[in-house]
Amino acid sequence: MIKNDEPNLSETEGGVGVWVLAPSAAAADRISATLADRYATHDTQILVVDGAAAELLPRLRERVGGAPLGFVAVDEVAALDALSHGADEVLVWPVPDDRAIHGFFDRTQLRAALRKGQEHSRASMIHTEKLSALGTLVAGVAHEINNPLMALQLSIEACMALMTPLANVVHELSVWATRGWGATPEQVQMLHELALTGAPRVEGRQLLEEMLAASSAIGSVVRDLRVFARSDGDKEEAQMLDANDVVDQALRLVGREIGMVAHIERDYARALPRVVVPHGRLTQVLVNILINAAHAINDVEREVHRVRITTRADTEYVAISISDTGPGIASEALSHIFDPFFTTKRSGLGTGLGLSISRSIMRDLGGDLIVESVHGSGATFIALLPLPDHATMRKAYLQNRDAAVRRPLSKRHTVLVIDDDERILKAYARMLASSCDVIMASDGQEAIDLLSSGSSPDAVVTEIALPEVDGRALFEWLRRERPALAARTVFVTSDATRERYRTFLADTMNGILTKPVSANDLWTALANLVSQRSTSSRPPPRE
Repeated sequence: MIKNDEPNLSETEGGVGVWVLAPSAAAADRISATLADRYATHDTQILVVDGAAAELLPRLRERVGGAPLGFVAVDEVAALDALSHGADEVLVWPVPDDRAIHGFFDRTQLRAALRKGQEHSRASMIHTEKLSALGTLVAGVAHEINNPLMALQLSIEACMALMTPLANVVHELSVWATRGWGATPEQVQMLHELALTGAPRVEGRQLLEEMLAASSAIGSVVRDLRVFARSDGDKEEAQMLDANDVVDQALRLVGREIGMVAHIERDYARALPRVVVPHGRLTQVLVNILINAAHAINDVEREVHRVRITTRADTEYVAISISDTGPGIASEALSHIFDPFFTTKRSGLGTGLGLSISRSIMRDLGGDLIVESVHGSGATFIALLPLPDHATMRKAYLQNRDAAVRRPLSKRHTVLVIDDDERILKAYARMLASSCDVIMASDGQEAIDLLSSGSSPDAVVTEIALPEVDGRALFEWLRRERPALAARTVFVTSDATRERYRTFLADTMNGILTKPVSANDLWTALANLVSQRSTSSRPPPRE
């Protein structure tokens, strides 16, 4: 048991079992002596503080995480203030006897345990609600993927049709060159006509651009699903976001569901101020509201249904408004619409948690979720997002900035690429061939064998989920045997959120790219890696 008479909260570390804030040294001495008789070996820290609960508790809670936190108050008003600012239990000083101190200590631990249980249950409910919503999205997402996939497949076949006659021309020219034949103008014209035979009436570059656009559309849907389905237990950093872009991403997920029954109207404010919030949590709120709108529309017959999404901003908030032409909400239900398990939907269409969780998320983000409705005339839900202050905006900018332009390598380098999918390896080789010599391996053990046999690449690009020796084990080997090369390793993966790798990737300082990866992203990552080698190979400056 530790008693600290003059603590510096900014230097306080977590890890202690129970924390107690006391108003004076005398109170701390009394509590310490009383608890020592019963909890001689208990890991407890008693801090003597002089300040209001509103100032002290949030700072200490941030430091100690979920540890039990008790507050000894000078009166009932201070006690209520402490409870509202994060204390698990309070004790009004002075106390009548030691029993009150023991009870205070026991209740602090018990209520902390209950709080942790509630937080875990809430996270589970949030994830369950997400999975329920994903079931609704499946048909729409299949459409969003199958359309560009079909366009991509047909474009590839058209490209093959375009290449076949050109290949025939190349073959003819090769034969003529081998036999030393010349070519008359008529023969050149004949070859030109042969090259055009069967070719689609579209320029090759345009065809490739359409293929790239189709593959990018598929990648966008996959990324949106990954953001939405992310477990609430994941620690998601706040990002600097354009609310209009997030609305569009939510509509890509649920737009098909709405588009079958209503016309979607977008009314976006131009030059909308950026917000700083976790991407996945905001997406979940918008998807929940949009799904509710689709369900509401199905409950009433109208000649034309509309779902209107509006974005606006004032000096304090960015507001995202979603209105539907459904039946609206009855006045007696309006005051309960955000209550857990309360629902106006037909049986089987909802858990009654979506709106409750959505409002809770918005309030955690410093905003709110409000509703306006006249029964019989539809409903409007308004998500309010607080505008960030300058310090928050700057922090988000520094965390999220990345290179937007491909940086070509200044000289030829050797890159070791590792993936268990041969198609990915071939794609790496084709894309990097202009500036790099590429060494390929299908798993971590093959990469280790190559490196042990004398291969000396400048950088490593590896998938983390590999069949035998995975990327994590390979990286540990590199840190032991080739530490400089370990520092020049980037992970390219679609398994960043898998439980097996989540902690490892969160702790590593190396770059992480999420599949599908663009050529620009890969070139930028490689430029950063080889620049590290250039920097580390420079001789130290003379003194």
